[in-house]
Amino acid sequence: MHELAHIILGHDLASATFADGGEFIPSTYNQDQEDEAAWLGGTLLLPRPALLWMRRGRLSDEDAATHFGVSPDLLRWRIRMTGIDYQLGLVSRKAAS
Repeated sequence: MHELAHIILGHDLASATFADGGEFIPSTYNQDQEDEAAWLGGTLLLPRPALLWMRRGRLSDEDAATHFGVSPDLLRWRIRMTGIDYQLGLVSRKAAS
């Protein structure tokens, strides 16, 4: 999804190579483009409505990661970035400080 995000965002490759088997391998984007692709890739894999569905359905993080086919780290990152737990009141203000 990360590489697809580069295409969607219209990023230009700084460099690329070909593998021994002839496969094209994009190898370098600038750091801003890498950050943008990481953000969009995560958003495409775990959109906000999916995270709301997961929390409202009381799926554990591990079960949700398996359900969506993503790593637990990506799932936790998206939960933090979207503020879903704050929105649903699952994090107390005291615990957040």
